[in-house]
Amino acid sequence: MIKIVPIGLLEEDQEADQFYRGTIASYDRCAARYAAQNDSIDEVKDLLTFFDEQIPCTASLLDVGCGHGRDVEYLSSLGHMVYGIDRSEKLLRMACGRVPKSHFVEGDVRVLPFRDASFDGLWMNAVLHHLIPPHMPQSLTECRRVLKPSGLLFVSVHLDDSSGWQSKGADFVRYYARMSGAMLTGLLQDAGLTPIRMTSRSAESRWLHCFARPGTKR
Repeated sequence: MIKIVPIGLLEEDQEADQFYRGTIASYDRCAARYAAQNDSIDEVKDLLTFFDEQIPCTASLLDVGCGHGRDVEYLSSLGHMVYGIDRSEKLLRMACGRVPKSHFVEGDVRVLPFRDASFDGLWMNAVLHHLIPPHMPQSLTECRRVLKPSGLLFVSVHLDDSSGWQSKGADFVRYYARMSGAMLTGLLQDAGLTPIRMTSRSAESRWLHCFARPGTKR
């Protein structure tokens, strides 16, 4: 079941929300292709394994930017209660069909529709870099808010030296923000999150993976 939550944005954010619709429309347009190309869990299985080792045996989890539900399915198979949130309606429908016993929400990472301290863990794979820099602190502060004091956040970003629209195939054009390890560390610390492990790897592009826990804002 998919629950659609109205996005309560500040007036100054509404213009930026129109900007994001380009990325959302691209994911909707290419949903089947994206799901097929990213269906294997192998590329992130080691990260999911570490994540699972750091959270309770039966944890409450939120997959932020869950896409077609690949990671929700895997985490659910380990015995966790997993929610998923995304803004692509087509990807969410795929996720709902893939993991019918999980709960999916069509909503925004900048305004997470969950109560404070709701989750033992947040899994945020390849999402933050789609936001414009002014909205990154807002989204990470929301992640910190819905995490339990002992919770764990995983966040991965595409390392890039510039910001802009990038084509990943015919009709699949998404916005990526400039990102570096120092920038991500600073954003997490400003949101009251303390990095505990940060690694990078290269495939078709460079990726940065970080695990963080709630701490105090610097």
